[in-house]
Amino acid sequence: MSTAYRITMPIATLHDYVQPVTALSFDPVSDTLWSGTNAGTVIALHTVQGLRGVSFPVAGEPAAVKQIVAGDNYVRALGVAGEGIGSWAKGGMNKWFFRSSSTLTAFSSTTYTSNILAASTTAPELVLLNAITGNPVRVASSSSIATHLQFSHSTLLAASADGYVRVHDPRTCLLRENGENSVLAHISGVQDLQASGNYFYTIGWSVRRGHDFPDPLVKVYDHRTMRPLPPIPFQDGPAFINILPKHASSLVVTSAQGLVNVVDVSDYSNVSGFYQLETASYISATAVSSNGSFLAFGDALGAIHLMTAIAEDVEPLFNGFEGQPVEWADPPDPLPDITWTDSTPLNSIGMPYYNTLLLSSWTPQFLPRSGILSPPPPKIPPQVLSTMKMNDNIAYAALPKELRGRRNRVPVTATKDQGRFRSGKGRRDDLELEALSIDDSVEEVPRIYRKVEIEYSKFGVEDFDFGFYNKTPYSGLETHILNSYTNPMLQVMHYIHPIRCLAKSHITTNCPREHCLLCELGFVARMLEDAGGTNCQGSNFCKTVGVLAQSQNQIELIDYGREPTEVDYAHMIQSFHRFFVDHLSIEGNAFPHNPRLIHQTFQEDTHSPAAAPITQLLGIDAKTIITCISCKAVREKENMTHVVDMVYPRRLTPSDPPPATDFASILRASLIRQMTHKATCQTCKQFATFSSRRSISSSELPPVLAVNASVYNEDNLKLWLDNRQSRFLSPTVEVRGEVEGVDEVIGVVYELKAMVVQIMTKARRSHLVAIVKVPEAEGQSNLKSPWFLFNDFVVRNISEEEALSFPSTWKVPAVLYFERIDVRQQLDYSGLPQQLDPSILSLDTSISVNRDENIIRHECLSFEELPKPGTLVAIDAEFVSMQQEETEYRSNGTHRVIRPARLSLARVSVLRGDGSKEGVPFIDDHIHTSEVIVDYLTEFSGIKFGDLDPHLSRYTLTPLKLVYKKLRVLVDRGCIFIGHGLSKDFRIINIFVPPEQVIDTVDLYFLRSRQRRLSLRFLSWFVLHEHIQTDTHDSIEDARSALRLYKAYYDFEERRVFDDKLEELYREGKQYNWKPPPQPDVQPNTTRSPIRAAQTPPIPQFSMMNQSFAQPQFNAANFPAFFAPSDTQFGVGGHSQNWNNPRHR
Repeated sequence: MSTAYRITMPIATLHDYVQPVTALSFDPVSDTLWSGTNAGTVIALHTVQGLRGVSFPVAGEPAAVKQIVAGDNYVRALGVAGEGIGSWAKGGMNKWFFRSSSTLTAFSSTTYTSNILAASTTAPELVLLNAITGNPVRVASSSSIATHLQFSHSTLLAASADGYVRVHDPRTCLLRENGENSVLAHISGVQDLQASGNYFYTIGWSVRRGHDFPDPLVKVYDHRTMRPLPPIPFQDGPAFINILPKHASSLVVTSAQGLVNVVDVSDYSNVSGFYQLETASYISATAVSSNGSFLAFGDALGAIHLMTAIAEDVEPLFNGFEGQPVEWADPPDPLPDITWTDSTPLNSIGMPYYNTLLLSSWTPQFLPRSGILSPPPPKIPPQVLSTMKMNDNIAYAALPKELRGRRNRVPVTATKDQGRFRSGKGRRDDLELEALSIDDSVEEVPRIYRKVEIEYSKFGVEDFDFGFYNKTPYSGLETHILNSYTNPMLQVMHYIHPIRCLAKSHITTNCPREHCLLCELGFVARMLEDAGGTNCQGSNFCKTVGVLAQSQNQIELIDYGREPTEVDYAHMIQSFHRFFVDHLSIEGNAFPHNPRLIHQTFQEDTHSPAAAPITQLLGIDAKTIITCISCKAVREKENMTHVVDMVYPRRLTPSDPPPATDFASILRASLIRQMTHKATCQTCKQFATFSSRRSISSSELPPVLAVNASVYNEDNLKLWLDNRQSRFLSPTVEVRGEVEGVDEVIGVVYELKAMVVQIMTKARRSHLVAIVKVPEAEGQSNLKSPWFLFNDFVVRNISEEEALSFPSTWKVPAVLYFERIDVRQQLDYSGLPQQLDPSILSLDTSISVNRDENIIRHECLSFEELPKPGTLVAIDAEFVSMQQEETEYRSNGTHRVIRPARLSLARVSVLRGDGSKEGVPFIDDHIHTSEVIVDYLTEFSGIKFGDLDPHLSRYTLTPLKLVYKKLRVLVDRGCIFIGHGLSKDFRIINIFVPPEQVIDTVDLYFLRSRQRRLSLRFLSWFVLHEHIQTDTHDSIEDARSALRLYKAYYDFEERRVFDDKLEELYREGKQYNWKPPPQPDVQPNTTRSPIRAAQTPPIPQFSMMNQSFAQPQFNAANFPAFFAPSDTQFGVGGHSQNWNNPRHR
C-alpha cells in the first residue's frame, strides 16, 4: 500500500432518494462499510460497489444516526434523539440497548480493558457500561455536558459543550487528581476529538465579533501535562479529524467543503497531501478503514466518496484482506405451492408466516361466562315496529316525530372545564381560577401553580379570556410560542429595576446587531410597562433566542415543542440564564464609552473606562488565590463571573464535622468556592496538592447577585424543603467577603427580589413559574404582600410566606436574584440615554441591493413633520407564515388547535393622517427575516417569493428591529393609529399600543346587537364606493381606506346621521351576504347608491374631535417634552452605515 491516495468512484446506492449520510464506520473484519442515515437507519454496504445488506433502525423517533462503531462481532450506534445506545449483531439482531433518564449525547469509540464503554448524558453525567451486557457499571456527575469521549491507554478524555477537554479516571469517571485535568481547547465548543498515544487532537469554534467561527487550526495536546503543542494549520476550516491507523503520527483532516489533508503531525509543513472531493453539497460524515487503505466521506446528498491508497491493479478490499464472509439478511421461506381451482376454499391457503395461534384466537378461559362477546344491539322502539312494512324481505318504517334528531346519537358526559372564552362570558362569571379544573389528575400542586394552556375557539386566540386568569395590573406572558419556557426569566429581568433601566436605555441606542437579546428585553420591558395587566407575548424575544442558540450550537437551549416529560426545565433555564447574561454583557458593552452606574470610594481610578453595564451590576470580580501546600507558594489569577452556581456541602468522611447547611453559609461557600487539586508546583518542582479559593471583599460584591440554585438531586432539594422549625430561604441574607484568606467582619445585606421555580407534577411533567417581589407593589396595604406569582399568563398575588416556602418536592428552585440594599440608592442612571431618536422617521433605510426607485411609494417625514401628541397616522401590516397550525383531530370528528400558525411581520405601511400630504405613506417597509418562510400567504398579503430577500427584493427592505423602533417612536410620541383590525396586527408585531391611541374602524362600524364585524373590503365598497383587495392585499391601499372610513365616520357624526347609516349598512350587508358584488367592466348606475362621505377639510388634531365614541381627550401638556436628537442615538452621525442606501427625504 502506497502512502498517496487517489479518489475512486463514489457509492451512490445508499438511498432511493436524497438523504444525508450522518455516520460512517468501516467493519474491521469484513469488506463492509456501515452507514447511518438521516432517517435513523443503519445500513451495511458491502464491497466498493456498495451492495446493500442488513439494515435496522437505531431506536425511537425517526432521527439521524449520530455515531456508529463497528467491531469484530457487533455494531454499536447512537441516534441524535439520544434515547439510548444499542449494540446489534451484524445480522441486525439487537443484543442490548441502554436507556437513561437523561438524553445521551456521546459514547466512546473504543473500550477500556476490553469490556468497559463510556457514555455521557445531559444530566450531566458520565456512565461506564459493560460492553457485553449494556448494564451500567458506574455513574458519576460531570461539570459539563460531554459531546465527545475517547479512551487513551490510561485516561478517559471528555470534550464538553463549554469548550473544555477534561481528563477522567477511566475506572471511576472522576477528574484526574494527579496533575492538570482540564484545558480550554475552544471557546465556543469542541467539534471533534481524537486520541493517539500520549496526544489528543481537537477542532472546534472560537468567537469573532460576537459570532461563532470555526478555528482554522487542529490543536494538539499532551494529555499527561495538558499542555498545548504546535497546532496544525488548516485554513479551510476543519470539520472532521481521523487518526490514520498504522501511522500513529498521521492525521486526516477534512473540511465541510470536501478538502482533505493527510498530514504528518511531526512534519505538517508538507503540503503534498491535499485532495479535493467532487461534491455538490457538504461533507457530513467520515471514516477510516482498519489499515488506513480506504477513506470514506458521506455527504448531504446521500453519496459516499471513497479515497484509497491501494494500487489500481490490486483488488480493492476495504481492509486489505477478504475477511469474514458477508452476513446477508435471512431470506423468507418460500410460499407453499397450492393447486388453485374454482372449488378451492380460501381457508385452505393458510398463513405460512405464522405457526402459532393469533391473539384473536381466544381460548375458552378468556370468553365471558355469558358467551356474548359484544353488547347486544339496541332494541327497535315499539312505535317503529308498529308502523313497519315488509317489501322483498326488507322492512320499512317512517321515523316517528318524537325520535327525530336523536337517531344514531350517543349521549356524552359533561367534560371538565377547559379555557374560558370572551364569547361565552356571562355563563360562568362567578367562577374563580382556584375553582376551575385545570388539571384534575394532580392533587398535590396548588391550582394556581399548575400548567395552563391557551384554548382556541372558532374565533381564534383573540377570543380567549386572559382577563379571567389575571386581575392584577401586572401583565403575564402567553405560551404556545416556541422557547416560551423563557417567560419566567423575562418577568424576573423586568422586575429587577437596574436591569430594566439598562434594557430600556439600550433600545434608544444605535445597536448594530440584527439579533440582540438586550434589545428584545428592552422592547418586552416597555410592552409590560405599558400593558398594565393586559396579556403580552414575547414572540420576538423567543425567536431571537432560537436564532442565537442555533448559531452558537447551543441546541440544548431550543425548545422544539417536546413533551414536558422529556425536558428538564430547571437545568434548561439555568443554562439559558448563563447564556442570557453573557449575551447581555456583550451586547450592552460600548467600551470605552460605557457609563459608570455606581461611584464608590473603594474604586481606585474613577477615570478609567467603565466595564459593560451588566458587568457593573452582576459582575463578581474576584481573585483566585492558589496556594501550594508543600512550599506555601502563592499565585493569583483574575476571575470574572456574572452568575454564582450554588455548591452544596458534602461530608467526605464520617469523622468530618457536619457542614453548615443554612442558606447564607452555602451561598458564601459558593462565592468563595474553596477547592483542592494536584499538580506540579513551579516553585518547589514537586508534584503537590494545591488549595484554591476566591478572594473578594464585601465592598466589592455586586449590586445585583444572580444565583443558579443547581438543585440536581434529592439530597440538595432536601435542604430547601421546609421543616417545622424554619424555612431554608429568608427575605434577606448577609454575605461576608474574604480577603487573603481572612473573613471580613462586616458583611453586606442582600434582599431577595425574584425567583424562577420549576413545578414538577407526580407524572414528571414540569414547567417554570416566576415568583417576583414587584417594586411597584411595595407599600400597598390592599395586597397580601408585594410578592406575585407569574405562571405564564396566570398572575396572582401571594403572601411572602408562600413565596419563600418550599413545602414539597413539586416546587424546585432554579434561579434567584438578590439586590444589595446599601448601594440601591447609589446607582446612577443619568448617563444612560432615555429617548429614542425621532429622526429615524426621516431616514429611508434599506438593505435591499436591487431596490427599484421607480416603485417606491413612500416619502419620509421631514423634520417639521415629526409627529406630536395626537397626530393621526393610518397603519396596516401584512404577514407571512413561519409555522403551520398544529391541530389534533379526534375520532369523534372534533378537533383542537394545539399550536396556532406562527405569523411574522412582512410589510408595514404608515400614512399621514392629516395635513397637506394626507394619505401619503411615510413608512412602507418590507421586513427581512432570516427564518424559513413556509407560506407567503400571497393571496392575503401580496408578498411573493424574493420580496423579503436582500439580494432579490425590489422594495425597501429593513430589519424587524428598525421597523419596531419606528413604531415605538410613534407610540411614545402619542400618535393616534387608525386602521382596520389593529388588535391582531399589534399582537403579531408584538407591540402594545394604549387603547386611547387606537381608532379601529372595525369597532367604529359595528353594532353590538348584530354580533357581526364587517370586513374592510365591504365597508370600502359600501361607504367609499371603492373596490379594494380585488386581486391581493396592499397595505398602503388598506391603510388609506381605513383612514377615509374614519373621515367618513367623523362626517356622519358631525351631521348626526351615523346611526341611521349604520343600520342601513347592516341591512344592505345581509342582502349582499356581506360581500361586495362582482365588479363590472364598466361602472353602471346600480340600483343601490353607495353612501358617499361629504368632502370635509383635513382635521387639524384629534384632540379637537367630537368624542362620541368614548375616546379620552388628548392634551399636549400631558406628554413629556422630547429632547433634541443626540449624536449617540439611532440614525445620526453616520451610524446607519450598517445598512445600505440611507437617504433623507
